[in-house]
Amino acid sequence: MIDHLRGRLSGGGKDFVVLECAGVGFRVSVSSVTRSDLPTEGEVCFLRTFLHMREGGSDLFGFSSETEREIFLAMIGVSGVGPRSALSVLSVLGIAGVLSSCAREDAAPFTRVPGIGKKLAQRIALELPDRLKKVSVELTPVPEGEGGEASSEPEVEAVEALIALGFPRSEAQVTVASLRKESGAGAPTEVLIRGALKRLSGPRR
Repeated sequence: MIDHLRGRLSGGGKDFVVLECAGVGFRVSVSSVTRSDLPTEGEVCFLRTFLHMREGGSDLFGFSSETEREIFLAMIGVSGVGPRSALSVLSVLGIAGVLSSCAREDAAPFTRVPGIGKKLAQRIALELPDRLKKVSVELTPVPEGEGGEASSEPEVEAVEALIALGFPRSEAQVTVASLRKESGAGAPTEVLIRGALKRLSGPRR
């Protein structure tokens, strides 16, 4: 099992990147969430990974945050959802969209993902929340923008501060939104930042 890679970003496309580590170029499939979190080509970056073994070969998937990897792993545990489909769900809905849908057990958003029909979407909406709870991913109904609750100024400022400290945008948004829900809409920026740092602290590579 390849747990993670650290290396120079040497190219890629819409749904994959090439990470050069000690002279070896690893082709890693990524979601749009991770793609937007990565630095520009030529810079060093870190990816958490999952190696999927299949008949005739293997595929390497990469994630900019542990939260995204945990969601991916929980999703491929749902019958009928393969790694490519799980990555597509994350690309279409994002981390916030997946967690919000799971919190409401709402199957409709999953049907927006190419290749996922109504029956499979219903299965995901029913099974994924329990799988995520087992790995301690909190199902916070995170605002998704359209039709959702607007982010407060302190929330936006806290997220930007965390990004400046090196945390992935997706992980910062989910954590701060969760804290805002717990602390109330009037929570100041510094409270959100302190709380987020406490949750996101620990061994970070």
